[in-house]
Amino acid sequence: MLVANSEYSDYKDLASVGMKANEIAEKKFEISFFIVAAAIYFGLCTWVLKSRNNRRRKVPYIDSIAVLAFLRVAYIASRTLGVPIVGVEYYVGRLDILTKFLQGIVKGLSCVAIISMKKQEYSRRK
Repeated sequence: MLVANSEYSDYKDLASVGMKANEIAEKKFEISFFIVAAAIYFGLCTWVLKSRNNRRRKVPYIDSIAVLAFLRVAYIASRTLGVPIVGVEYYVGRLDILTKFLQGIVKGLSCVAIISMKKQEYSRRK
């Protein structure tokens, strides 16, 4: 949500000086993308917390890893190959670095949780 808020601030600043139609579309796409990403993060977090006693409790962790991997690939593509509407982004800020660091922590914790569940299942079978 912080990135979406930052993009919205940029949008307002650029709108006040008169921006081109393609710049408006780019800012709208970026704002929408980051809001959707935040909603997905919130949904995954809620799902992980609610699935503690569920028989298939590994699924939200696996889905979290998949979503984070997709976002990482999209980020790398936006910095190297370019993405539709936005093109290539050259700026890498503190918020980008912090986000990738936190995503790495979430991915690592998800892997640890899955491994822990597998060990528990293995010990129950013995």
